[in-house]
Amino acid sequence: MSRWLALGLISLGCEGGFVGGTIAGLPAPGSIPAPGGPTMGGETPVAMCRPSSELDPGRVTLRRLNRFEYDNTVRDLLDDATRPAQDFPADDFGHGFDNVADVLSTAPVLVEKYDRAARLLADAVIEREASPGQTTRVQAEDCAKSLGGAAGAFWNLWSNGTLSSTVNFVTTGRYTFRVLAAQTQAGPDAANMVLSLDGRPIGTFAVTGTQAAPGTYSAMADVTAGPHRVEIEFTNDFYAPPDDRNLLVDWFEVQRPGTVVDPSVARVMVCDPATGGAACVRTIITRFGRKAWRRPLTTVEVDRYVNVVTLAQAEGEPVKTGLAMALGALMLSPHFLFRVELDPDPTSLAPHPLTDHELAARLSYFLWASTPDEVLSRAADDGTLSQPAQLEAQVRRMLADPKAKTLVTKFAGQWLWTNQIEDAAPSASVYQNVTFATKTAMRLETEAVVEHFFTRDESVLGLLGSDFTFLNDTLADHYRLPRPGSATLQRVTLPASAERGSILGHGGLLTVTSFPTRTSPVKRGAWVLGNLLCQEPPAPPPGVEALPVPQMPNASLRQRVEAHRANPTCAGCHALMDPIGFGMERFDGVGRARTMDTGGFPLDVSGTLPDGRSFAGPAELSAILKADPRVPHCLVEKLFTYGVGRFPGRDESCQVDAITTRFKDGGHRFSALVQAIVSSPSFTHRRGETP
Repeated sequence: MSRWLALGLISLGCEGGFVGGTIAGLPAPGSIPAPGGPTMGGETPVAMCRPSSELDPGRVTLRRLNRFEYDNTVRDLLDDATRPAQDFPADDFGHGFDNVADVLSTAPVLVEKYDRAARLLADAVIEREASPGQTTRVQAEDCAKSLGGAAGAFWNLWSNGTLSSTVNFVTTGRYTFRVLAAQTQAGPDAANMVLSLDGRPIGTFAVTGTQAAPGTYSAMADVTAGPHRVEIEFTNDFYAPPDDRNLLVDWFEVQRPGTVVDPSVARVMVCDPATGGAACVRTIITRFGRKAWRRPLTTVEVDRYVNVVTLAQAEGEPVKTGLAMALGALMLSPHFLFRVELDPDPTSLAPHPLTDHELAARLSYFLWASTPDEVLSRAADDGTLSQPAQLEAQVRRMLADPKAKTLVTKFAGQWLWTNQIEDAAPSASVYQNVTFATKTAMRLETEAVVEHFFTRDESVLGLLGSDFTFLNDTLADHYRLPRPGSATLQRVTLPASAERGSILGHGGLLTVTSFPTRTSPVKRGAWVLGNLLCQEPPAPPPGVEALPVPQMPNASLRQRVEAHRANPTCAGCHALMDPIGFGMERFDGVGRARTMDTGGFPLDVSGTLPDGRSFAGPAELSAILKADPRVPHCLVEKLFTYGVGRFPGRDESCQVDAITTRFKDGGHRFSALVQAIVSSPSFTHRRGETP
């Protein structure tokens, strides 16, 4: 065991250590409550609604920071962009989200990763006052090449080729990437170049320079020290004899200036311990601890970490070494790694309000997936945050902050499955020209549409029917729609025939709900039921055969699915899922419009729901869903689960209904929904539980 981890556990022993998978002295985890809310028939379970003062606020299990929250927290705490949690084990999902308290376990390997991350983060703060610079240039001819040929000093990429090379980055920090490139002109567009780091695009450029007058194209990215793969990709090959559009690359380079003062130093080292002595050490620990633990430290707690520095100095270590150990121990504490909420009486079922600091943490991790900022912390310190007017004002302020984009990328990304798009693997033999850039554009389309309705204070039900979307040239080509003339996404007005004014027409969703070689009406129908109506269909019973393929080789996909549904064991659930999925068959397995299915059979996109409502195609299906009161109720359940960190219990059905009513009265605006959740007893209060 490293002395870092030993010190961390010593400090934990004074405030509660890891015992039996929980933390001694803190509330033990509970169980995931049974789902409530709308039933498969759309009815709400009968509940006797009590006065708000008597409502059960529920109880959130001691909640660990997930990987995304950990990275955001150290970013805002230390100005550190190294994303250390990417090395942590993957987080489990509960009810569709990776921030549900009951499933965020703490395995021994994760504690070891915490130890290493705390050590590296603390060392960086204390020791890295300046770092060496770096300029590394790689000639194109020295790169690994997928195809192409030499063209003087340039390498000529054709047919969407790539160049790549592994570069050793000397230090962690922000680097500038430059590419000297040109094009050979063909067609109306410039050559499109994508610059990627370890497979992640960091810049997309329209290359307009010529071989005689090339251009330099730049991007910046945060990089951790060590080897990383840099790749240049040509993505829009065009050939119309005698003209041939190609990308010409001379070199690329990475650069970071020398003697860069790490901003995290100024954030933490508010004084010089070499000259300020014990008083400075105490000031540093007090201020850092307040930010790290999201509440003020007691005198006893500050003394404990000051003693770590004293012990290190007694063993002959420099004061900065002791400080690094103390700061690392603070980041190994459950008060940093967990969002600690305590009950005055852990066995009492009587509701009690959260403290202002606990409320600030709930609010900041809900809206920003990160630690409270200075403004929110001051309101908590003043004891005014729990006042309704102050809480409402903070929500408005925080929703306007760029950090609220996490509600699009994380909440909506998990709710609408956009976080799965780039991992989808449609068959290249069935669906040609679906590149990583195509899938990225699909994800960005849905994110841009969601962000529009989340931030413009328009009804979020517009997600199920509007006259616009966001496209770039890559995605417009994929959809066979007119190009907007841009490599970045632009808002475009859709023709009525496009049927893409709803998320049900977004290529990303249609791709992740398909198989690699064909569409899946069952998966698409199940997605709508589970994600828009909160009617998660049960898993198929054991022993049920898959879709009959060899038995019906001359049947359309719809006929094969209907034959499968004829099995009485399967009929119940498939009667709910299949009609919805048939309505989305207008689009193939990668979201392109079509008139024939994969087998070459004419499409039938009509459907009849169990309640008798009929539709034909995704536009009519979207209109039905847009008018269905279960959709806003389901969104309330989803955002409640994400924001509170647990699924609403059966006793909270009245609260969910009340939030849904406020959401409706607020014009189904996203800000109205957030305000309703944040002001609900389940968000502002908690209770204990019986042993």
